Amino acid sequence: MASRTGEGGGIRAGLTLFGEVVITGVLVAVLAAPLVTAVPALVAGTAHLRRQLTGDSVRLADAWADFTAAWRTLWPLALAFPFAVLLLLWNLSLAETGLLPGGPAVYALSLVHGGALAVLLLRIAARWHPGTHLGTAVRAAFTDIRDDLSGSLLLVLAAAMCLVFVWMLLPLALLVGGLLALAALGVEHRFAARAAAGADTGEPEDSAAVR
Repeated sequence: MASRTGEGGGIRAGLTLFGEVVITGVLVAVLAAPLVTAVPALVAGTAHLRRQLTGDSVRLADAWADFTAAWRTLWPLALAFPFAVLLLLWNLSLAETGLLPGGPAVYALSLVHGGALAVLLLRIAARWHPGTHLGTAVRAAFTDIRDDLSGSLLLVLAAAMCLVFVWMLLPLALLVGGLLALAALGVEHRFAARAAAGADTGEPEDSAAVR
């Protein structure tokens, strides 16, 4: 009976998390509609999902407060993001025409740059808290990328899977923000757990992170 109760609780917890991921995805999609607000929208969605996982308030008013705070501190990055995406798409489309010398190399480099941009934004979203300045968030993100290469690879795979989902069925774009927020928080938790395990065993954090 106890095992059935525990199993039922696990199912309910899983459904609750899935529902919150869906809500987060819709929230991010709505807030990111003007495009220039995509970065603060993802940041606010990640903060919203973090509160759900930690048992804190998940009111939409708190999500809106996070969004406005993220816009005030991250607006230079938010304004640069659409131009970076447009440049990336331009390079990919130009390389696909076959008219550009070294087209395959340009295509591959563009994909690498796109993956790096996705990882940077997801690391910033996972690190950001109200009051965090842009420079602080970017430095922390680069530190996480350097110290947790395997986690960064997982984020690339998560972003690629989301692109595949949208390519398969366009309405799934409403879930992308929630899935990316969950991936960012999951990788952050994974790295923190490994670092703590390394500290407990006396191993350096870097060695724990790469294992």
